[in-house]
Amino acid sequence: MKLIEALAVQAGDCVSVVGAGGKTSLCWRLAREFAQQGDSVVFTTTTRIRRPAPGAFDLLSVSDISEVSNALAVSSGWRMACVAAAIDGAIDDTPVAESLMPAVHTKLAGFSPEEVCRLHRALAQAATPITWLVEADGARGLLLKAPADYEPVIPYCAGVVCVVVGLDALGRPLDERVAHRVERITALTGAQSGDIITPEIMTALLSHRQGGLKGIPAGARVIAVLNQRAVHRPHPAALHIGRTLAARGFDRAVVATLRAAQPVLQVIDGATTTQSASRHAN
Repeated sequence: MKLIEALAVQAGDCVSVVGAGGKTSLCWRLAREFAQQGDSVVFTTTTRIRRPAPGAFDLLSVSDISEVSNALAVSSGWRMACVAAAIDGAIDDTPVAESLMPAVHTKLAGFSPEEVCRLHRALAQAATPITWLVEADGARGLLLKAPADYEPVIPYCAGVVCVVVGLDALGRPLDERVAHRVERITALTGAQSGDIITPEIMTALLSHRQGGLKGIPAGARVIAVLNQRAVHRPHPAALHIGRTLAARGFDRAVVATLRAAQPVLQVIDGATTTQSASRHAN
């Protein structure tokens, strides 16, 4: 099963990705799936992202909104585009070794939510639908996070919001080595700093209206993406976590291993669960 199918994302959707533990990887995998089936896709951010390495995208435009809109409209032959407002900080073209998306250490600053929606509207009349993937949160590369007062930065035009979490945080102490904004996580979940991260802590955080469900636009579908490194079978707690989230405001949960050739392990949609037979056959 493709990620597009597991997430029930369609060409032309505006998808925002928030949380921790694989946001850029998810956007990269989705961008490639859309491009491989012949659709056009734009990757951007309302926060900051690493600059893609040369050749990763067909089109890279870093400029103000009018120049970016013009580049997308008049450039031909692109399937995958990455757009941003400006370079943020010093230029460092050293490759990021651990990144699934080919990238360098230079940071790109994104557009405001309003600007993303303006770009989305401006290209909505294209001959073929253009899918937008918006990284709308930051987590410093950690596995778990709670949003600050000004986070996440989700465009109001997003019809799908993917809330990412790293299942590999389970069983580890709740501290700054694993989690971003530990003090806010403790405030939302009742856990204490240093507590072992349990499925109950994770579901309490993700399903909290000031946690994983913060800032969701009205009418948007909300999907939990439970990312893990193990590639052969879902984490033992994944099904429980997914079903709990499906009962607490999420439309579905997808257990994924985003670095694997076949990334989808399990889809949990309320009481219905689908898993990859090829991964579980004995």
